[in-house]
Parts: sequence; C-alpha cells; structure tokens
Amino acid sequence: MPSIQKKDYICTVIQTSKITSMKKLLFFFVAALLLTACDPTEPVNPNNGKGKLDLNARIVLRGDVQQKVSTKALIDGYTPLEVVQEAVSIKFRSYWAGNYLLTNSTDMSRAFRDADKDLEKPALLMWGTDIIDQDGGFVKDFIYGFDVYITDNHNDTIACVPDSVINKARPLIEAAYNDSNYTEVYRLFNEVFTFIPLR
Repeated sequence: MPSIQKKDYICTVIQTSKITSMKKLLFFFVAALLLTACDPTEPVNPNNGKGKLDLNARIVLRGDVQQKVSTKALIDGYTPLEVVQEAVSIKFRSYWAGNYLLTNSTDMSRAFRDADKDLEKPALLMWGTDIIDQDGGFVKDFIYGFDVYITDNHNDTIACVPDSVINKARPLIEAAYNDSNYTEVYRLFNEVFTFIPLR
C-alpha cells in the first residue's frame, strides 16, 4: 500500500475512532442529564392535577341565611350558628341503602359529634365517605337522599337541607367523580351543601 494511502487510511481510522469516542461521551453526558433530572423523591401525580382519594375529606353543610328569609321562617328562629351548636343528627330518606336500590324508601341518619361542628364558619361536617367510600366507590345513599333534616337532642327538627340543594349537587359530584377529578369532588363537598334553619 503506498504511503499516501496508508496515511489516508490511518487518518480515516483515527477520525472514525474519535467520532465513536465522541458519540460515547455524548451518550454518557445525555444519560447523566436524564438521571439527574429524575428526582425519585419528587411526587408523581398520575391524574394530571385531578387529585387523589382522600379518606379524611369532609362534606361541609353551611347555613343559608338568605334562603331562611325567603322561606319566611319564624323571626325568632335559630341562626346557622345555633343550628350547628344544637345539632345532634342529620336524618334523610333514600331508595338506596349500602348502594342497593330498594323498592321502598327507608329512613337513615348520621350523628354529629363535637368534632363535626365548625363554629367559625359555622358549618356541620359529614364524612366524605358518605359519598365516596374507602375503596373509591360511589355511594348513593345520601347523595340520592331526600327529606333531609337536622335534629336536636329532643329529636326536634331545627334545619333542613332542601331537596333542590341535593339535586343540584348530585350531577356535579357524579360528573367529577366519573372523571376521576377528586380535586373538583372535594371542592364541591366544601361549597355546594347548605342547610336552612327552621325554627
């Protein structure tokens, strides 16, 4: 092989070797960048900002003073704060019990403890599991309920949650639930339920 051809061959081999080495360096550099960009401690949100199931979520029942005036309740009736202070249970009727559809509606109730009373808002608190259970299933008992009343320790009715409130909340919560949008579900839990003092 003539010396010129040998030189060209050797140059080509060296250049190829340099390119291969540079490719390897570039590969390792890119791999290092990717590894440092992946922080294993950073939480991954698979729902794209839609939140996740929260077993401690609460349903907030706020007093609606404006509605009380429009229903012409007694002037000396309870204020929302007094309802919260005196409330012992919430009672309702439903054709659903344990997510089973019944032929006839049945009476249901939930008790209020001191921990279920927010005197600052004022508001009564139910557990979110009355609508979305511990396994993430949709519970129809309350959200499909009607004739919803709040009673005191004498079993006297002191407030009601109008059927219109439940009927308005139901499709909104179901739509958010079906979209796996827990952020919206819990926003609705916090904003859409109101009670009207009755006495």
